[in-house]
Amino acid sequence: MVIIGVFGCIKMTRIAESGLNPTCKRTAILAVLVISILEIYYVSKLERGPAVQPYRSGPQHSIGDYTFEMTMESDTELSTPVLQQSGEASSLSNPREGIGNGTVKPSHSQLNESQIEAEISRRLAAATDKKIILIWSLAFGNKDAHSENPKICGNCEITYDRSLISDERTGAAVFHFDSIRGNDMPTPRNLNQLHIFWDMESSATLKVARRLSLSFEDSYKFNATMTHRLDSAFLASYQSASLADSQMGKNVSIYEDVLSRKSKFAIAMISNCGYTNGARVRLAKIKELIRLGLKMDGFGNCFNKKISWKQVPETVAKYKFYFSFENSYHCKDYVTEKFFNNALRNHAVPVVWGATKKDYEKIAPPGSFIFAEDFDTPQKLIDYLSFLDKNDTEYVNYFKWLTMKPEMLPQYKRIRGFCAICRALHGINADERFSPKFDRSNPSVPLFSDGIYPRVVPSLIKWFYGEDNPECFH
Repeated sequence: MVIIGVFGCIKMTRIAESGLNPTCKRTAILAVLVISILEIYYVSKLERGPAVQPYRSGPQHSIGDYTFEMTMESDTELSTPVLQQSGEASSLSNPREGIGNGTVKPSHSQLNESQIEAEISRRLAAATDKKIILIWSLAFGNKDAHSENPKICGNCEITYDRSLISDERTGAAVFHFDSIRGNDMPTPRNLNQLHIFWDMESSATLKVARRLSLSFEDSYKFNATMTHRLDSAFLASYQSASLADSQMGKNVSIYEDVLSRKSKFAIAMISNCGYTNGARVRLAKIKELIRLGLKMDGFGNCFNKKISWKQVPETVAKYKFYFSFENSYHCKDYVTEKFFNNALRNHAVPVVWGATKKDYEKIAPPGSFIFAEDFDTPQKLIDYLSFLDKNDTEYVNYFKWLTMKPEMLPQYKRIRGFCAICRALHGINADERFSPKFDRSNPSVPLFSDGIYPRVVPSLIKWFYGEDNPECFH
């Protein structure tokens, strides 16, 4: 500032000594004086250090102790939410990188499991205010009744009543892929809500069989997902929540009970004979096994022998092996009710094909299944099953999981589906810790929050299609 003042004085002296007329001299001196004062003021502001403010546009919306702000990206016409906790500077600047990808206070993430469970219990007891989950887009036209246990999930109502989209209690709107239409979405969009993309089909079914580009879904900027993928915001597993508790922790005498009910060899239940490429390959593989001499009974449309769902438990329990072959090949985390509810629940050893072995191991009881791809030829698989059929000791080894504690089942404590959504509406995000992408040192979503903690799906296409295995789409 002193230097600026000195240079200002020099300039005014030179003007006074110049040959300009008196009026011009006075005008020039006044101009130098004003410029010098402005320069001194500006430099003083720099020396104090200006507060750096993020670019902002649009209104703010409060959710609990958090503040929503709308930002616009140059390559999109859609606004996406950015979170900023009240009283704290936010490090989130790029909506495509997902809400919460900045630094989150690690206090809750540092809790051990017992402390996390205790905090969940405390918050569930306080989760008495009713939250609404609106199913906006139907799953294959069905309006199935949904209800969740408030002691486990919190107080929520699950409804199909679209008029409730504007109700202040509505915290989530769910959109099933089958009935999403660009001209049938909530308008205007309530930024205080989770808008959730819902799907339980494989990515191959959507991309190859249904030819869905997901371009509209991608542009809509869903801020949460509910699918079979383990890295979904909310897991929509085919596994029944009661499977572990109802089946595991049994006495060793269970082996004798299992063996006493086995009078038949192998069973398969298939009705999709060729809608997907995986379905066509599946049926060809099973027919090849039968041609080579595998003793198998087939049910479903592909075998022209129908069976009602009520008959499944009693029927499957008579067989030693259940062929749980999926309609998609190596599609990430895609394991259906064939494995969980048809085979494991009814105590038939699942012979599996479809997902990768690692994917099965991430969700299956330890030592519970036979992976078909472990065998070089179909004949070697048949030979191994025949060996087990004649060796009870080796066969019952596949049921050791029944005597294990339920906690040994992968993903055991993870809450699924609408129950998990209800928890999130009450600020309980603890199921995030089961996601393969969870970073305990820097979680993108805190385990607990005051009210809804929004998510962002940066690109649904890149996530659902781009992060799947390439062979899934062949």
